[in-house]
Amino acid sequence: MRLAAVTIDRTELARRRDLPAQAAVILAGDEEVKLRSELAAHPHLPAEVQIVLARDVDPRVRGRLAEGAEYFTTVGVHGRHFAGPLSHEVYDLLARDPEPKVRRALAFNRHLPDDIRARMLDDGDARTAAIAAVEWNPAPTARIAELLARVTGAFGRELLLLRLDGPLPAGAARGLLADIESSPADPADSEGLLQQIAATADLAADLAADLAADLTDRFLADPQLRVAVAANPTLDPRHVAALAHDPDNQVRAAVVARHGLDPVLRESVAVEYDDGSSGNTVAWLLTEDLSASDQVAFARSRHQVFRKTLAMRTDLSDEAVEILALDESFAVRLFVCERQRNAPGWLLAHMAAEWKSYSRWDMLAHKNFPADAATALARSDDPHDRVVAAAHPGLPIETIEALLADHADHVRRHAATNPSIPTDRLITLLEADETAVASGAATNRTLPVVTMHQVLDRAGL
Repeated sequence: MRLAAVTIDRTELARRRDLPAQAAVILAGDEEVKLRSELAAHPHLPAEVQIVLARDVDPRVRGRLAEGAEYFTTVGVHGRHFAGPLSHEVYDLLARDPEPKVRRALAFNRHLPDDIRARMLDDGDARTAAIAAVEWNPAPTARIAELLARVTGAFGRELLLLRLDGPLPAGAARGLLADIESSPADPADSEGLLQQIAATADLAADLAADLAADLTDRFLADPQLRVAVAANPTLDPRHVAALAHDPDNQVRAAVVARHGLDPVLRESVAVEYDDGSSGNTVAWLLTEDLSASDQVAFARSRHQVFRKTLAMRTDLSDEAVEILALDESFAVRLFVCERQRNAPGWLLAHMAAEWKSYSRWDMLAHKNFPADAATALARSDDPHDRVVAAAHPGLPIETIEALLADHADHVRRHAATNPSIPTDRLITLLEADETAVASGAATNRTLPVVTMHQVLDRAGL
């Protein structure tokens, strides 16, 4: 009940991830639309609150609930999350909402049950039906004709093919090509769709062998589609072997990244990679079930794309991490620091000294980050260094005290959250006249519960 007091900023309260169910029930009946809208975006609402918000009089509230948008819990790379699923009853209620904007928002929801999504393909609002088709992930290949009928734009069809749960039937591929050829639109508008057709078409269809052969010849003859067809999992092995020697570096890279390719052939192909590119990854390697020996083999691959993708996994053995920590690629070493629970302290310290982006916060919070390296950053002349190190639990108390007196507000605030501050000192910081220090101390995770209640009592809450 204290949390719902009128003197509290209730909109900020609605955004809290630790919002008690009782408080959520109270806030769901608040008269302010903005507050209820913020509450509707909460990722962990009780079922009874979901129902109330799904029936809200304002469509903006119902739309926020329907969307199930992503949210962030920290400033680092591990902070991105997606809202959990709503109840089936709520999905059904929102799918019948009289406001098209609400149904469109629902069609974007990644947790929407297949039976309700299928029903939304026949929605009276054409845009809702199109979104329901494009956002079906994975999209059922068995319903490809129905899905393509709902999505007419090149970009929407490209996304649809990207999400198919199997190869694009050869007949459907031919139909799409015919549509593109007969369209008066700029050919450049269909470039991405053409590449997606080449990458997903069933080129090994037994029931349409001649058509599949014609499609293969057409794709291989087009320089703009050779990269895409080289990645097509249904391409005949004879063509794959030939493309492994293609003069185009991107074509060879596509061959190398194929799932199930002979490891000997893969390691024999020379490919150059841009170490600064964020797009060079091998999607299947992120989820592949790898043995310890497989991990080591990929960690020693000649291809940077495999080493970098491997470093993005979170289940690597100590041996694989040790190999990747010494990699010549900056991108590989960076992912080791960002993703690996067993990243070596020396590498974390080295990367944090050079890397100034947001994941630096995660490195300082890593259990292996050396206290002496954190102390060096905390004593830096650069306030960006000091603030990122201010909450490290290994800092000497004299360093923490210096940060609490720093000229930069954000440094003092973060220093007050340091878990190594003694309890008696923390209590005095709570009573400080300086807002940055007091607010930081109030969020310190070591603050005793008794003290929290005392603060609330003094505030009259």
